[in-house]
Amino acid sequence: MSRTARNSLKLSFFTMLSRVLGLVRDHFQATFFGTGAVAAAWEIAYMLPNMLRNLLAEGVLSQAFIPIYGQALKEGDEKGREAAGAVIAVLALFLTGLVATAILIFPFFIPLYVDQDPAQAGLEIYLSQVLFGFILSASLTAILSGIAQTHQHFSFPALSPILLNLVFIAGFLILRPLDLTQEGNASALAWIVLGGGFLQIVLQAGYVYFHGWWPRLKLAWKHPALRKVLTLMAPAVLGASLFHINQLMDIVLASYLIDDTGAIPGLRFAHRLIQLPTGIIGVALSTAILPTLVAAMKSDGSDDNGQELVGAISFSLFLTVPAGLGLYLLGPFIIHLLFSGGEWTVDSTLTTWHALQFYCIGVPFYSMNRILTSSFFAYQDTKTPVRIMAATVAVNLSLNLILIPFLAHGALALSTSTTSFLNCMALLFFLRKKIHRIPWSDLAGRVQALLPLWIALAGVVALSVFFLGGLDFWQLGDPELIRSSLESRSRVWPVVFGSIGLGGIIYLLSALIMRNREMGVIRSLFR
Repeated sequence: MSRTARNSLKLSFFTMLSRVLGLVRDHFQATFFGTGAVAAAWEIAYMLPNMLRNLLAEGVLSQAFIPIYGQALKEGDEKGREAAGAVIAVLALFLTGLVATAILIFPFFIPLYVDQDPAQAGLEIYLSQVLFGFILSASLTAILSGIAQTHQHFSFPALSPILLNLVFIAGFLILRPLDLTQEGNASALAWIVLGGGFLQIVLQAGYVYFHGWWPRLKLAWKHPALRKVLTLMAPAVLGASLFHINQLMDIVLASYLIDDTGAIPGLRFAHRLIQLPTGIIGVALSTAILPTLVAAMKSDGSDDNGQELVGAISFSLFLTVPAGLGLYLLGPFIIHLLFSGGEWTVDSTLTTWHALQFYCIGVPFYSMNRILTSSFFAYQDTKTPVRIMAATVAVNLSLNLILIPFLAHGALALSTSTTSFLNCMALLFFLRKKIHRIPWSDLAGRVQALLPLWIALAGVVALSVFFLGGLDFWQLGDPELIRSSLESRSRVWPVVFGSIGLGGIIYLLSALIMRNREMGVIRSLFR
């Protein structure tokens, strides 16, 4: 089994735990706020710092830092400390200024962003000002985690998001008996989340210090490592920013063109559901493959990178295609099971399902894009992914404007899935210029071997939904039939767990019997 697969599976355990806790957090949020006006205000306020966190903590910053820090370590531990210290010191100063500036401009920016008068946007403005400080803690945590990952310590850095979700959940439990208004709960929760972010720094800083990797903090503006990281980050930040601009544009279009308060929270809840498989698989594989490819290049093992990449892609497909199928076939039942109660109604479920069904199409490609982008980073090429992303931004916006009159907020999800597929194909096409010996025939053979498994899985789950939930495949597009199937919560449990259990057993047993190579990766972990 490849090192990437081993590292990613071990890392996936902690990522999965974080995502499961994230679903618990989302359940509390759904029951507290539903999909009403306060829910929309929270999503708008949390989106900006969360996007920057994804950009830095799970993307560009850590991926740009790891190769440069690794090169500095080759010259000695002290050089590594100096390099990390220069990056952290300058980053902290810059982000402090960014947070202060954002706090000042939000009263003018937010009302335009959400198409509201300043007086009506008061809650969005306040929440945005409090939550934006979270980006400072998330970014510093990303650098500290990158230090540990460069030393091949993947598990402990993965505990940071687990801690944040625990803080979220604790906040909801503390607020529940206080009987505050929805606005009061949202305001208090914002401060709790900000505190949780700084707890993440304490956790990772202690780990780095304990292992003797503590950086030598100094504002060294001309340090070579800082210049290299910034040079590597600049085009990558632009490219990743373009991806997040797509998400920001979704909110703007939903605010201005869609007359449904629940559209924004519905989109966000649906997006978080697809982040469960893409987060566990895509983030884990992309995090693990970057140091592996860099190490192979250092040891003149670049010829192995093609096989390593194919293994990562096929293993990703082995896990994400079933996830996408399951989310589609079981979508309304999963949403209602996870979020119903309190302020969350069947209408909230239907609003979220309308977006989720279109997001499901792109699940395999979201994860593959992370893997392929990390592969470009290993070769210190961040310009190619930027150019590709710039092209897809225009495609995404065009599709949104064309489809919104027909699909409402579902159009935003379908456009995202479509552009994710196009982005993935373009990355694969240009990556062949970096990795000259990509065994395409091997990849095609692996996909061909997986195809019967996917068809069998879809059939088993569809039959389970029909017999246990009373819905056939074609009725998943009929809101009224879905509503009648969801009226009894006791009916939802057997549909979800019965279908997942039966489908999962059939899928894994079939892969085992057919001696599937991806199944061999999983088996090797238990030897």
